[in-house]
Amino acid sequence: MALQRFFTSKFSVQTSMLIGKYLPPKLGYMFSRSFASILTAFEFTNLSKVIRANQYVANGEVNKHKELVQKTRQVLEHTGICFYDLYHVMNKPAKLETLLPISDSIRDLVETLHENKGMVVVSCHLSNFDLVLRSILSRFDIPAKILSYPNPTSGYQLQNAIRMESGIDIIPMADSRFNAELIEHLKSGGIVATGIDRPVPGRKKRHYISFFDRPSPLPIGHISLALAANVPIIATSAIMYPNGKYDLLHSNPIPMKRHKNKLDTIRLNAENVLKEIERFIRMAPYQWQMFYPVWPDVLEEGR
Repeated sequence: MALQRFFTSKFSVQTSMLIGKYLPPKLGYMFSRSFASILTAFEFTNLSKVIRANQYVANGEVNKHKELVQKTRQVLEHTGICFYDLYHVMNKPAKLETLLPISDSIRDLVETLHENKGMVVVSCHLSNFDLVLRSILSRFDIPAKILSYPNPTSGYQLQNAIRMESGIDIIPMADSRFNAELIEHLKSGGIVATGIDRPVPGRKKRHYISFFDRPSPLPIGHISLALAANVPIIATSAIMYPNGKYDLLHSNPIPMKRHKNKLDTIRLNAENVLKEIERFIRMAPYQWQMFYPVWPDVLEEGR
């Protein structure tokens, strides 16, 4: 877990910020590719094993070890490029708008969010989700509260501080004191956004939900929140196109369905939303920056 701790440390985030701030794009991208190649050479680190396991499932469970090593390099390379782009344009609105032009997809989503009906917006760690989030919230008046993961590392704490400095309202996901506030925010037409593809440690197997047709300990709090406020969910994702530009993908609003059994209500709604996340990830699996074991059994099998 040493490399995971390094990548989520305050030092790592500060280093990424300095590289993004002072290196021109050509050198920044070159550094990202070189660093990814070095990391990929250490095949037996837990980081490499986790990426290979996640990529194995996301790519249809057909790749052999050598192919998965190559996909690991692609994931790490794309991650480096995303970090470089984020910090290179962070305080440069004109360059940010060049990287993320307003597409029909973005206009459609913003129009939907402005209907003031209340919405839970969920996303995944695909491509430059932080850059896209920052850009959308800075350009459009969207009353959104962002749920963050509990017990963040020093790096995540720094990232959250930077987000809050730019006006993003961050709320700890596990803090029950905010539940009533979030439900009221949704009922009054507000937006609550969160990521849903990072596994929950310690989850009992009987509470796993299906993701890519395999059981996974993914979060379900967004479903409980949407049910309590009686609002739909929209699944979203960032993506990078071959020309280096980013975009924001989204589903139609997904209404919550109630079943006789409470557990079935949570599970079936969660899996229905995850189908949209699967669709996004399948479009560009190498852009999925998930460095935690989404399927612990696959990690144990070794790839």
